[in-house]
Amino acid sequence: MTVTRPQTISAIAAAMMAIFFIVPAVTLAVETPAGQIGQVNATVLLRQDLDREMKLVSLKLARQGRPVDADQLKRYEGDIRETLINRTLLLQQAQTMGIDVKDSLVEKALDEFKAAFKDEKDYQRALADMGFTEAMLNGQIKNGLTIKTLIDKEVIQKVSVSDHQVRAYYDENPNLFRKPEQVRASHILVKVAENAGEAKQAEALTAIQALKVRVDNGENFATLAMENSDCPSKTKGGDLGYFDRQQMVAPFSEAAFALQPGQTSDVVQTRFGYHLIRVSERQAEQTMAFNDVKEAILARLRQEQEGNKIDAYLEKLKERADIKRFPL
Repeated sequence: MTVTRPQTISAIAAAMMAIFFIVPAVTLAVETPAGQIGQVNATVLLRQDLDREMKLVSLKLARQGRPVDADQLKRYEGDIRETLINRTLLLQQAQTMGIDVKDSLVEKALDEFKAAFKDEKDYQRALADMGFTEAMLNGQIKNGLTIKTLIDKEVIQKVSVSDHQVRAYYDENPNLFRKPEQVRASHILVKVAENAGEAKQAEALTAIQALKVRVDNGENFATLAMENSDCPSKTKGGDLGYFDRQQMVAPFSEAAFALQPGQTSDVVQTRFGYHLIRVSERQAEQTMAFNDVKEAILARLRQEQEGNKIDAYLEKLKERADIKRFPL
C-alpha cells in the first residue's frame, strides 16, 4: 500500500484545487423556469451553475489525460447536478450553524492556489479558460473552506479507527500485503515501430546486436545505455528500478525474470523495439510487515469511514430538505 503526498504544492493549495473543481458557484437569483435545473430549499440552481461546473469537470479530465467531447460530457450532467445539490445543502447547513471563514484564511488559500502556477500570466490564463474572475475564485475558495469546516466539525472529528480494527484488516486481507517477486533491471532500447518496414527493422536489429557484442566484450552496460538507448531511462544508465512481472510487457518480463543478478539477456523484441536487459538484483515474494503498513491501513480505514459518514450526513440533510430537480 502506498500513501501519496503532494509534491509540487502545499496540502492546502492541493485541497483548494480539489475544492475549486467540485464546489458550485451558488446563485440565489431566480430566472425563468427554462433557466433553472433545480431548487434546494430557497436556493435556485441555474443552468449557468451547471454549465460552469461541467466546464471545470471537462478541464479536470483533460488535465488527467482523459479529454471528453460535448456528447460524452453531457452524460455527466445528472451526476454533476447531484454534486451541486449536495454542496448547496452543505453550504446551507454551514450558514444555519453560523460557520464563517476568516478572510485571512481565504487569502492564504488563494495565495497558495496561485503559487501552483508558474507566473501571474499563467494564472490569469487559467482563470480565463475557466470563465472565472478572481472575485469568483475567491468566492469558490470561501465556499470550499466553509464546507470543509462543517465536515470537519460534524463528521471528521467523530471518526475513530481503533488499533484492533487496523490489525484485523491486516490479518483478514493477507493478499493486499503480499509483495510479489521483483527484479531490478537496466536496459538498452533501440526503438523501432512494430509496423516499420523490413529495412528499418533490420537496421534496428543490427544496431542492438552490435551493442550486445560490446556488452559481451566487457564494456560498461550503463555507459552504453547512456550513449545509445532510446529510452528516457538512459539518463540513469538504463536503470528501471524494481518491478514485478505484471509491470512490464510480457516478452520483457519473461526475459528479465529468467536472469540472475549480473546476467544480460540476448536480444529481446517488444512492441517498443529491441532491448538488452541486465538484472542487478532480485527480491523474493514477501509479506509486508504489519508495522510497515499500519499507518497506510489506518489512513485507508479512516478514509472509508469518513466517506460513509459524509454520505450518511448528506442523506439526513436531504431528508429534511425541499429538493426539486427540473428537466435538463
